[in-house]
Formats: sequence, C-alpha cells, structure tokens
Amino acid sequence: MTNKKTIMTIAICAAMAAGIGGIAYYAGTRNSTGGSGSVSGSSQSASGASAAEKNNNPSNAGQDSNATASGATVTDMALKITDKDNETTYDAEKSNLIDLSSTSGAVKISDEGTYIVTGSTDEGMLVIDAGEEGDVHLVLRDASILSPSSAAIYVVSADEVYITLEGSNTLANGGTYKAIDENDIDAVIFSKDDLTINGSGSLKIDTDAEHAIVCKDDMVITGGTYDLTAKTDAINTNDSLAITSGNFTINCGDDAIHTDGILQIDGGSFEINAAEGLEGTYITINDGTFSIKASDDGINAAQKVSDYRATLVVNGGDIKITMGSGDTDGIDSNGDIYINGGTIDVSGQSTIDYDGTAVKNGGTLILNGMESDTIPNQLMGGGRGGRGGMAGNPGEGGFPADGGAPADGGFPGNGGFPGENAQDANGQGGKGNGRRQGTFSADNAQQNTL
Repeated sequence: MTNKKTIMTIAICAAMAAGIGGIAYYAGTRNSTGGSGSVSGSSQSASGASAAEKNNNPSNAGQDSNATASGATVTDMALKITDKDNETTYDAEKSNLIDLSSTSGAVKISDEGTYIVTGSTDEGMLVIDAGEEGDVHLVLRDASILSPSSAAIYVVSADEVYITLEGSNTLANGGTYKAIDENDIDAVIFSKDDLTINGSGSLKIDTDAEHAIVCKDDMVITGGTYDLTAKTDAINTNDSLAITSGNFTINCGDDAIHTDGILQIDGGSFEINAAEGLEGTYITINDGTFSIKASDDGINAAQKVSDYRATLVVNGGDIKITMGSGDTDGIDSNGDIYINGGTIDVSGQSTIDYDGTAVKNGGTLILNGMESDTIPNQLMGGGRGGRGGMAGNPGEGGFPADGGAPADGGFPGNGGFPGENAQDANGQGGKGNGRRQGTFSADNAQQNTL
C-alpha cells in the first residue's frame, strides 16, 4: 500500500550548562502520494503517519549531535490531517445502500466507493476487501451490528477507509473471536489498513472480549461521540493515532487509547477509567479536556518502537489525572517530558516518573493540590521492583511528610479514587527502595527548568 503521510520533525536542542544556552534546529519532511478514491476531497490522504523521520539515533531521535550532555531535546512530531479526513459529505444518489435488516451473515464490500449502512442485525458483519488502491467511505446511519464471533467491521484490504457517523450507531461482539482467515481478529472494529472515523453522530461499542477498535496501520479521528467499553484496550493502533475532535467516554481493563508509535491529540473531551489512560512512544497533547482515572499509569510515554525516543509533549489542554494506590504513576515517560502550556493536575502517590529530561517552559502543573514550577521526578525506587518503604500511618495515603502533599497524604479517598480506599492496611506502596522526589542528581538539576 502506498504510504501518503507527511511527518514534520522539528528538533530544538537547548544546552543548559550554568547560564549558557544554545539552540540548534533540525527539520525533516517525508512526502509521498497515491491514487485518489471515489470520495471527494484532497487526493493526498494522511491518516496519521506510519513512521517518524529517522536519524540513526534511536535513543534520542531528532537530537543534534552537537548538543551537550546536559542539553535537552524537544522533538515535535506533527501528524498531518487532510481535508479528506474531515470530509463527511457525499453524493447519496451515487452511493450504495446496505440495509442490515434485510441481510444475514457477512456483507462483503469489494469495490471502492461510498456505502450507506443502516438497519440492524444480530448475526452479521461488514467485510471490506477493496484492494490496496481502493478507498471506501462507509456511512453508518443509525446502524446496529452484533457479530457473534468476529468483528462487526473488518477491513481486510483498502488504501483508506473512512467511517462517517450519522445518528446513533451500536457495534458489538458476542464475547468470542473465532478465526475466519489468517489474521488474528480481536476487536469489534478491526482494520489492517488506514482508518479514519469522523462525523457528528455517535458510536457505542461494548465488548466482553479483547478490544473495541484496533487499527494495524494509521488512524485518525476528527469527530463523533464515543461510548467505548472493552475488556482490554478501547482504541489500539500500530503506527500512529491522531485525534482532532470528539467526545469520548471510555471504560476498559487495560489501555484506553494506545498506539505503538505517535499519539497526537489536538482536541476533544475524554472521560477515561482504565488501567492506563494514554500510551504511545511519542505523545503530543495540543488541546482537549481530560479526566483520567487509572490504576497503572495515567499517561505513559513508553518505548514501544525504536524510531524515536519516548517523549511526552504538552502544549495545551486541561488534564486531570487521579491515580489508584500502589505501583502507579500519574505521568510516566521512558524518556523525556516537555510541558509548554495547558493545565496538568495529578493526584497520586507517584505523580511523575521519567527516565530522561523534564523541562517546564510554561503551563500550570499541580501535584497533589500544590502548584509546581518544575517537574519533579518522583521515582519510587528505580523501576518496578518490590514494594516498600512508604511512610505513613495505615490507611492514610502513605505520603512522606516532606513529599509536598497535605499532612493527611493529600490522596483522594485516603489512597484510591475519590470515595475509595485503595491503600492497603499497611500503608505500603511504591517501587524498590521507596519514593525519591527531585532530579536524578544535583549535577542534573538544571534539566528540570529552562
């Protein structure tokens, strides 16, 4: 399949030795184009980006080779959203109508074009197999699909698939997935190729098995209202995920929003209750309103791929993170953290944990009710070792007296989500040798602020 995405990589390297700073710029662009589909819009589609600009430095992609050891690198991975990703109009007279109420079993779409799907079925699925050059525009108009043992929507092959939401739509799986081909289908919407979801309608997915939405390529969401309940992940993509708008209510057992590559959120409203809220290798939050309740990590920049360094960049938005007790982090980065704007409010035993550099250039950071001008590294003992060492009386949240929290521990509900008491009877929690707040060393303290 032709990759038609553009990634703009801008690396800003700031050297921060005692009063001396230098800035270097690195920029790269990758462009390619492919065939046009039947849906009106730009012929250059960009459902995210399948890979970042590589610079032969997997440990810190985009870092200038002349940066000093104490320097910080800010890499802005911009995923391009095209007009086609936002396009919701179509010619109804030239579209194909699929009435699910008059069908049974799998309905196969083999040709590119626009398909209006309406009605309901308790024993069906849509299978899109339009070839590597075919664009399919799927309009869900008050549609309801229950697939007893597979995906409700399965994209086998296409160049791009665009799903537009109209009215109220419901998709579900019967609680099990049986193999129907060589692919490991494990989601109510399962796409092997690029996927965009837009529109002003709603989509509800409730599944007791595996995931709600899986895309093995790049994915874009530019609108819609979503109510997603899943046993494991709500949204899971392999390459990249860009969200520009939408209202999301997510309850799941593992990751609410996950990508192995780049996660970019430009707006939207998010109510999340999950083990992990947001996870990706490179996460950029430009705007949006977030309420995240998590039992593992609220936001996790994890090193899932080696193309670029694990990084969290917050440029805007209103982010509220409430963590459960124990071995949890409100914000966790295997690499770097850059806060340039927005408001971040974290409540939990370990509010922020990072392995690289943390720089606060702007915005508001509130940790357990107290505003901070720097980004503390609240390591709880070097990785996921054994529990131990948390000071505090049983059931009182277990915060040390010097931890910057109110005297009673400052943790909602004395150790869990508000109204809950997730702290165990011994007041234990943390990692390895106990929580350590501040920078890695006195020599490295400058990296917490410019």
